[in-house]
Amino acid sequence: MSIQAITTKVISTLGNKESLVPIMVKDGVDSGCLTYRSYKEGGKVEGIDRAIDEFGTQLIWIGGIPFCKYFYDKTIYQKSKINPGVDPRIIANNEYASWAKENAKGIMSNSKTQTVKEAVTDCLKDGGKKAQNLYKGKIITATALTLAAFFLLTKVKQKNTKNSVIKDMDSKVSDTFENKQETKNNVNVFSDFNLNNKEAKEVFSDIDSYSKQEKNKPAFKGGIIKNVTDAVMFNPVHNMKIIDAGITTERLACSRNKTEFGEHAIKEGGFLFFLYCFGGLLEKGINKLSSKVLNKPIDLDIDVIMDSKFEDALSKGKIASDISNLPKGGSLTDKLNFIVNNPENSVVQAAKKSKIVSTVKDKTGEKVVDTSKYIDTKAFDKLAENMQVIDEKFKSSKEPVKKFLNKTKALKVGSVMANIGVSCLFLGYILPKAVYKFREKETGTTKFHVAENIKNESKNHNSK
Repeated sequence: MSIQAITTKVISTLGNKESLVPIMVKDGVDSGCLTYRSYKEGGKVEGIDRAIDEFGTQLIWIGGIPFCKYFYDKTIYQKSKINPGVDPRIIANNEYASWAKENAKGIMSNSKTQTVKEAVTDCLKDGGKKAQNLYKGKIITATALTLAAFFLLTKVKQKNTKNSVIKDMDSKVSDTFENKQETKNNVNVFSDFNLNNKEAKEVFSDIDSYSKQEKNKPAFKGGIIKNVTDAVMFNPVHNMKIIDAGITTERLACSRNKTEFGEHAIKEGGFLFFLYCFGGLLEKGINKLSSKVLNKPIDLDIDVIMDSKFEDALSKGKIASDISNLPKGGSLTDKLNFIVNNPENSVVQAAKKSKIVSTVKDKTGEKVVDTSKYIDTKAFDKLAENMQVIDEKFKSSKEPVKKFLNKTKALKVGSVMANIGVSCLFLGYILPKAVYKFREKETGTTKFHVAENIKNESKNHNSK
């Protein structure tokens, strides 16, 4: 694979709003830098506490829903003889469902033998009710199990931290005992801490003993996101957002004191903003600047910009005529029929490159439109608009097509890297700094206040 092909693949992946890769990159930077800051500011105990929380959550967050879905597909779906590869948004729309069945060709991408027509037909036997209910069950199950795993992780982390604190307390007391050469009968050896070793173990034996204390408990009553099915039934892209919302809710609800609640609010709020809002805003700003000032629109996917067919269509002035042939104000069926029946249209070709339109192979090995995958006609129309803009800019630039596209590609690469870079700067430096500034303001120090609370609570418990 050439350097250009590798670059195109990387930038296409990092710039894809529906890909988990850019999310993983940003989350990895956030987790790594926050863990380092915790070791630096709060010491080893907080560093381990943060590492378990951040990297454990990352594994659950990235892998939880895909694993649960895979398991559900291999068990429940398989038993029901329904192919999970058919997009539920197709089944939910009667007009779309009829069209998908009528125009189905090729072999399902997740099967070696089942045709697309067979898969779609199976889903529509009872009007699509069974397939829709299976999908609802899959989303609810995957979401619930993923959030349950995170809740368990939180409890394990908190118990581990308590055990570490009490072990450290015991160790310090043991050192004092040896230095002073106290006798076995000296029952005041733990007087500095107001508890002895046996009592300490009893105090921290229950994982919920500390978290259930009402003192210092933040006034927050969170819960699992309601109406999960309605939120994601027809838009699988929202799955990850729901998991994030659930994790944020649980983190706030399980905060061990008001200061930690505030820290979580700052961290989670900033993280969600940069993950789901800032990237899009920054991208729009850079794209507008590139188009208006530099005369190089970069709204198209880099896979389209670097495609030889797109280059050929641009140089021959074919794009304008292809756009003029698109159905204007037609029905959904008209638009979908056009996509299937006009494979040589440059907009259709670009839609396939940018994954708006998916393809599968038929029995002869020829690529055909995969009607089991949802085609977002609004995204298709937006693609046509962006192609029209770049066509107009190219004509006015008077540059050779290769030079124009190379400059456009360079700007696209810069845009994606700037987006990732700025987000990582905020998530890796500014956000952790804000968390510890807040802690210092609330407690007067950047030390691990949770550990101090555990010690104080132990003393209070023992004195009673």
